[in-house]
Parts: sequence; structure tokens; C-alpha cells
Amino acid sequence: MKVDGLKPEAPTRLDVHRVQSQVTDGFAAVNKTGRKLMRVYLGVWGSTYDRAADLYQDGATLLEDAIRRGEEMEKAFSHHTAPVERRASQQFTTLQHRFGDNVEKVARTVVETSESLEDQLEKRVERVLMNLGIPTRDRLERLNQEIDRLNIKLDEELARQETVHA
Repeated sequence: MKVDGLKPEAPTRLDVHRVQSQVTDGFAAVNKTGRKLMRVYLGVWGSTYDRAADLYQDGATLLEDAIRRGEEMEKAFSHHTAPVERRASQQFTTLQHRFGDNVEKVARTVVETSESLEDQLEKRVERVLMNLGIPTRDRLERLNQEIDRLNIKLDEELARQETVHA
């Protein structure tokens, strides 16, 4: 039995320079790739920073533009609404005067009407009381005054009679 496949082959000669050159080339390639990756990493961060700074600047510019535009629109709006505001103010003042005059007229009319109605009511009540035979307030007041005078005279007469009999 003979086994041909298990024979150890004689070591071939190693070209150390070639292996060393391959290792050096491999390290150089790894070094070059690592540097590229580091540059990519730094580049991404730099680009991100630049974009963020640009975005911030664009936002600030947009805000300033919006403020300026708002001021322009406010001036234009005020310019267009000022005449309307003046007219409205004048009309309001006119209405106030008219309303004030009308209120005074209505107040006077109400007062006059209430006084007139009060007088008419008093006269009607007096008529009803007279028809019923009930004296009016004035008549009762005069009667009370007459009774008071008579009481004073009666008291004087009684006091005089007591002094005569005593």
C-alpha cells in the first residue's frame, strides 16, 4: 500500500523581499484606507457643521426678512385704514351728539308726560273721593288744623274755669 498524497513536499523557497514588500504594501493600503475613512468622518462632520451654520443663517435672514415685510405691511395697512378710521370716528361723534340730543328730548318728554299723568290721576282720585263723600287730603289737613285750634281754645277755657272755681 502506497500512499502518494501524503507525501510532504519539500518547502519551496520563500522570497522574503517579496513577502516583506506585500506586507508593506498591505500596511500602506490599510493606512491609506484608514486615512480616507478618517477624512470621510471629518468631512461629514465639517459638512454637517457648514450646513447647520448655513441653515441657522438662512433662518436668521428669513426672520429679519419677515420682520421687515411685516413692518411694510403694517404701514400699508395703516395708510389704507386711516381714512376709514377718521370717517368712522367722525360718524360716531355725530351719532353721539344726535343720540345725546334725542335722549334729552325723550327725557324731557317723559318728565312732562309723567307730571301731566300725575296731575290727571290726582284730579281723578279727588273727584272719586268727593263723589264717595270722602274728604281730600287737603280738606283733612284743614280739618286737623281746625281741630287743633279748637283743642287749644277748649284747654284755655277749661284752665280759666278751674281758676274761677278754685
